[in-house]
Amino acid sequence: MNIFDRYISVYNGVKDTKGATCTLRAFLTSEKHKETIIRLRPLPKKERDEIKRTLPQGCISGIFHPTRKADNIQQHTGLICIDIDKQDNPTIEDWEELKRELSKLPQVAYISLSVSGNGVFLIIPLRWPDYHKQQFEELKRDFATMGIKIDTSCGDVSRMRCISYDPQPYMNDEAIAYEKYHVEPLPIRNYQYGTSETADRVARCVEELERTGTDITGNYETWVEVGFALSSLGEAGREFFHRVSSQNPNYKQSECDRKFDELMRNGRRTDIGTFFFICKQYGITWK
Repeated sequence: MNIFDRYISVYNGVKDTKGATCTLRAFLTSEKHKETIIRLRPLPKKERDEIKRTLPQGCISGIFHPTRKADNIQQHTGLICIDIDKQDNPTIEDWEELKRELSKLPQVAYISLSVSGNGVFLIIPLRWPDYHKQQFEELKRDFATMGIKIDTSCGDVSRMRCISYDPQPYMNDEAIAYEKYHVEPLPIRNYQYGTSETADRVARCVEELERTGTDITGNYETWVEVGFALSSLGEAGREFFHRVSSQNPNYKQSECDRKFDELMRNGRRTDIGTFFFICKQYGITWK
């Protein structure tokens, strides 16, 4: 489906909680509020913001039901909208020039002046919409290397975008998906070979998993089984659990630590053989 023919949730102002749906194209190209937007641009920020709250709002990243919040997403559009505002980028003076420069990026599908006229917003297709936040984090880093700070609230999948008007927006329905996503840094490795023969074998498997980028955690249940098996090594298994879990794009260091603490307290002990068995299903062995 064409990027601009995808459906999004739209709301009649910020007080509308239920909303409706329409195509992205219809939302972006509507000129129904053109005159209102032109009139509000020179107004003081407080007055401008009051009017903005009454204008249509679109959730570029998805369809939400029954109300707009991240937990109620029914379908991700595979798109993310990011804002570049004057207040975060005081050195940017020429927004049209910025639009021309950013249009050179093959991942950018749309660029338009923001409703205030003092900024732009971009729409970018995502390769991994299930990892919306992680892809946003990497986008934030990529734009920072260009000297551009993007609005951090854009990482919220349910964030609303106010309708705007730009006489010359940039549109590219053949934009390619943004591939990168952020993975939290691993804890410092401190495993020393020779601690035990079993731990050495686990270490060899983990090193091969890392070398090949193999994720053996699969679903939540398998992740827990891997954790139970590694917890049979006691605290020595914590580092291995982090390293194995980090092969999944959804890895979070704090969450992994909490889960390992929980498994250690549980009292159940799965034999380490379970870990080796799961590894073997992916062609990974300590040998």
